[in-house]
Order: sequence, then C-alpha cells, then structure tokens
Amino acid sequence: MKIKKRIFIYNTIMVLVSLGTLLAVSGTLVNVFKEEYIKEHPKKSCLDSNLFVVEDLFEELKINSFTPELFSNDLSKYGYELCVLEGDEIIYSNLSHEKEEIEIAISDMELESDQVCVYSWDQITVVGEEFKKNDTTYKIVSVHSLGEKKLFGEIRGDFETFIIRYLIVGVVTIIVMLIGSQLLTQKIISHIMKPIKQLMDAASRIKEGDLTQDVVYDDTDEFQTVCVSFNQMQHHLYEEKKKNETYEKARTDMISGISHDLRTPLTSVKGYIKGIKDGIASTEEKKNQYLDIAYAKACEMDVLLQRLFYFSKMETGNMPLFKKKVSLKKVIEGFVLENSEELQNRGVTMQLSVLGDEHDVMLDTDQFVRVLSNFVENSLKYAGSENLKLSIFLKREGKNEILSFEDNGNGVEAEALPRIFEQFYRVDESRSKKNSEGNGLGLYIAKYIVEAHGGTIQAQNHNGLQMIITLPVEGMEL
Repeated sequence: MKIKKRIFIYNTIMVLVSLGTLLAVSGTLVNVFKEEYIKEHPKKSCLDSNLFVVEDLFEELKINSFTPELFSNDLSKYGYELCVLEGDEIIYSNLSHEKEEIEIAISDMELESDQVCVYSWDQITVVGEEFKKNDTTYKIVSVHSLGEKKLFGEIRGDFETFIIRYLIVGVVTIIVMLIGSQLLTQKIISHIMKPIKQLMDAASRIKEGDLTQDVVYDDTDEFQTVCVSFNQMQHHLYEEKKKNETYEKARTDMISGISHDLRTPLTSVKGYIKGIKDGIASTEEKKNQYLDIAYAKACEMDVLLQRLFYFSKMETGNMPLFKKKVSLKKVIEGFVLENSEELQNRGVTMQLSVLGDEHDVMLDTDQFVRVLSNFVENSLKYAGSENLKLSIFLKREGKNEILSFEDNGNGVEAEALPRIFEQFYRVDESRSKKNSEGNGLGLYIAKYIVEAHGGTIQAQNHNGLQMIITLPVEGMEL
C-alpha cells in the first residue's frame, strides 16, 4: 500500500473514531440524564410534607421577635435551611445545597408582604415571605431538598451533576483519543523510519567502501522504488569502482610498458651515438648506418610519445577536429602510396579496392590517417602471419561511406572482439610475438576519432581480423 494512501486511511479512521466516540458519549450522557430526570420528575412536583408546619412558623414571626439564629434552629427540626436578606443584601445564610446558585435565585425571587410564597424546582422546596420588622424590610427564605445528590463530597443539582459528568467523560474521551492518535502516528512513523534507517545504514556502508550489500525492503509503497533506485545506484558505483580499479591498473601497466618501450630505443640511440663518438664506426658508411639506426629508434620513441600525448588529450577532451570536405578515396590512396614501400621492405603487401568515384566526406585528414596507421600497426603486432597482406575496401551505401580494413592473420577470439576498442585492452599474448610492445591504446584512439566524426567502428573475424568503419557522407548524419 502506498504511504500516501496509508496516511490518508489512518487519518480518516482517527477522525471517524474520534467523532463517533464523541457522539456516542454525548448521546449516552444525554439519555442517562433524560432517564433520570423523567424518573425523578414526579418527585420534583411533590412538596415537602412539613410545608404547612413551616408556614405556621413563618406566621409566628409576625407575633414573636425575629432572631435569624433561633428561627434557623426551629426550621432545622424539619430539615430546612435559612437565608435572610435585608434589602438585597444577605445578612444570614446556612445554606449547604448549591449555596451560591440558590442565593442568586433567592435574591431574584418576587416575594409578597404578609403572604407566604412557595417555590419548587430540582427536588427543592422553597418557602419565603417578605415582611417589615422595626421599620426594616426582610426577605426570609427557607430551603428544603427532597433528594439531594452528592458529587465529590458536595451536594449538586441535576444539571450541575450532568455538566460535571459530561466534562469528566469528555476529558477521559479526549485522553483516549490522544493515546489512540499517538499509537497510529507511532505506527506510521515506525513504518516510514524502517526504510529510512536501512538507507542510512546503507549510506554509511557505502561511505566505508562496502558496495556489496543491497537494501532489502519488501513492502509495495513509494519506499520500494527509492530502495530499488538506491540499489541500482550502488551497483553502478560498484561497477564503476571495479572499472576504475581495472583502469588504474591498466594505466599503471601502460606507463610501465611505455617506459620499457622507450628505454629500449633510447638505449640503442645512446649506444650508436657513443659508438660514433668513440670511433667504433670508423668508416663513413658505418657512421651513416649507425645514424640511420639511431634515427629509426628516435622515430619509434616519437610514435610512443605522440600516442601518449593523444591519449592525454582525449582524456581531457582537448583534442579538436578540423574537418573539411575531402575525397575519402584520395585520402586512402595517399596513405597507401606513402606507406607501401616501407611495408614492402618488411615483407607486407597492402592493396586498395574502391567502388565508384564519389566519396566526399567531412574529415580531419590528419586524424583519419592516424586511424589507418593504428590499424596497420595493430596488424603488424598481432596478425601472426608470415606473409602478411593488408586489404582496404571502400564503397558507398546510401548515406554512408563503408571502409573495410582486413588482414590475413589469425583473427581474434570471439569473446575478445567486443573489448578490443577499450582503453589499455590487449588480447591474449599468444597472438603476438612482440606483445610486450603493445600498450592497448591504438584501437581505442581509432574508435575515439571515428566516433568524433559521427561514424561507427566494429571488428569481426573474416579470414583474419576485419575493421569496418561507417562514416556519414557530407551534410548527412547517421
């Protein structure tokens, strides 16, 4: 269940239960009060049996002297209490039943002179009279309760009893509803905090470098999506961590390899120059031979340094392309013409086959020639063929130029084909007699340059290793 829906249901239940409880309590109290009032109403309509005796006592006041204390003692024999007012001021009162309320009621009573008045309400009988004594007007009221109720040690009337009971039950109900609300709130908080705590623990594990433990959350609310996303992020970080570790190891190996590769020709250059200086090359022919070898070794070092330089530029995104409209056919023909003689001297043949005449593309020729050079170098190192043949085919298919570069070597194992364009990747050592010279950058650089031109590159085994480049023609995109 979604958290939003769960909170909505809990709040609705809380409100409905609260309202239902309040209505039930209110209805119950009203019914109870109503039943008690109906049962006791006949009693309220009955007057005290000693009423006439009390009336006689009031008549005697006109004859005898009036002393509130003595008159109160006479009334108490019959269960009456006394309240005496001089004008509107109470000068004597021994009332105990709802004292303040009755005194307020008495002060508002309309009593008649020389005539006893009788009032009755809420199980109370009140007898009162107004008379003058010694030029002073008195209101004398006696009070008798037919069925007094005590609550908290004091006598209460029905309405006061109802209000107090209602307040007590109301307070208890509010407390119960607050406790229920707290329990429901705690349940929601517990449900929400469980995945949050799991995510916090997972974040701490990640901070410490542990990326192997997933967050396990089985509920089907919004947090499931969060936990799944968190696990996916963790898996991605783990893969990136492994990739970076592999990358750093390969980078270290590459630097070690290039250092080794540079050391060998550098040692040769130093040795041949020293041979010239020491007079070992005594003839002019010998000196030229030494210088040619030293120059060739220096060129090898330059290739290695250039490759490292280009890799650094690619890593920082600072290798610009200067593309212009050229004939791809002429670029490849120029490359073949320039390198054929050197390759023939090494026992390698290279041929070009072109279908059609129009092969215009937007190209950075220097960078694309580097791609072809890297293909040639890769075949020389890894083909493993005694009579190496390199074949280049060019044709146009629709909106693309298709260039195929093939050798007649041993090819590449199927599982290695998808990886040969990765940086620092080198295939199995058995493929090369000079594998130690490889640094895993040639094909990575080639792929980078082709894709920077909006093209694609792939490798497959076809009577050897075949590289297929697809480039968009001028003004067209793939």
